[in-house]
Amino acid sequence: MKNTKHFSFSTLFLACVVGFVSMGSAVAADSEKGIAKVNGKEISANEFEQVLKANVAKGVADSAELRSAIKAELIAREVMAQEAHQLKVDQDPAVLQQLALQKQTVLSEAVIARHLESIKITDEQMKAEYKRQLDLVGDSDQYQLSQIVVPSEEAAMAVIKSLKNGHRFEELARDQSIDPSRQNGGSLGWVLANQVIAPISNVMVNLTVGQTTAMPIQTQEGWHVLKLEAKRKFKAPAFDEVKEQLVRAILLQERADYIKKLIGAAKIENQG
Repeated sequence: MKNTKHFSFSTLFLACVVGFVSMGSAVAADSEKGIAKVNGKEISANEFEQVLKANVAKGVADSAELRSAIKAELIAREVMAQEAHQLKVDQDPAVLQQLALQKQTVLSEAVIARHLESIKITDEQMKAEYKRQLDLVGDSDQYQLSQIVVPSEEAAMAVIKSLKNGHRFEELARDQSIDPSRQNGGSLGWVLANQVIAPISNVMVNLTVGQTTAMPIQTQEGWHVLKLEAKRKFKAPAFDEVKEQLVRAILLQERADYIKKLIGAAKIENQG
């Protein structure tokens, strides 16, 4: 279970939520020059910058290693694209259909991005969203949860056996877990029940503090062994601490409303 995948935008007060990453000079490049030529075709610096920015926005540190990896990947893609053209793969109907779908996706996201750029979010809107979020949470409990995720039930049962034999949960998480939370000894921090997927939350809410699961839980991510570290009533952060999260929640709703508006204005004829 990866943190960011299963957390809902309905409750955005978790401390580990990643904010927007400032990009500025860290991703600057000379857009007048190409970064390489493949069989005479230039790979532009602008293309390089876009991939670099996308990685930095996801939290990857800008480094010489990252830049080198991106350059190698862009060269490999260009080589393969030229080979596809040589073999006339780019004329295959199935490939053309996939390209058309990808073009739709890029255009859709570009239209939405342009719309969101025009949105000016006020303090009043953020305060209203803050109140809405608090009302949704209500008098809920928060759970300080840790997990170990392994690829098989057999491996999970071995983890449970090791815990019973006195091995430390944090050490097993760092050594065996396949989830990014292993870097924190398996800790997921404080979560609400509706911030994690049902198979996990259904078990989590029935654990006592200090208890680990007697049987592993299967999800699409693997087999989970849970430990409840602590439990408390929901503790709301101050308004100023969550402004970025509130902006993201408002923009997410604006995105949904914009798409709904466009669909409503379109002439749609269902066939079959």
